[in-house]
Amino acid sequence: MRLVAKLIVIILSLFALAIVFGYILDRSLVFPFTFSDDLYVPEHRLQAVRLGTASTFAYFGIRYIFYQSTKLYPIQFMGIFLFFLSTVGSVSYYKNNVNISEYLVPLFFLVSSIVLYQAGKPEFRSYFRK
Repeated sequence: MRLVAKLIVIILSLFALAIVFGYILDRSLVFPFTFSDDLYVPEHRLQAVRLGTASTFAYFGIRYIFYQSTKLYPIQFMGIFLFFLSTVGSVSYYKNNVNISEYLVPLFFLVSSIVLYQAGKPEFRSYFRK
């Protein structure tokens, strides 16, 4: 499971870097590795990122109010963000009537979020050290 989590983090990190460099070179990269010669990103994907970011911000705001300072590993943060990106982002996909094949992207993010969040839990980490 840790190997799968590391592989997911590596792939998503490289993808994120490619997005940044693509923007600098006036190219757009959309998951899963779809290039375009301009900076076009489909509206439903932009809304998915916007809603996922806002939901993550709200989640951590509420978490701070009620739990103050609980330790959270970076890999768990990634899992939480990907969870909101997949669930709330799917609402954007639905509202924009996208092709059913487009729903594979949020499904990938949902599975990734579960793997990453579980891999960051202390009891899971100590289980694999034995």
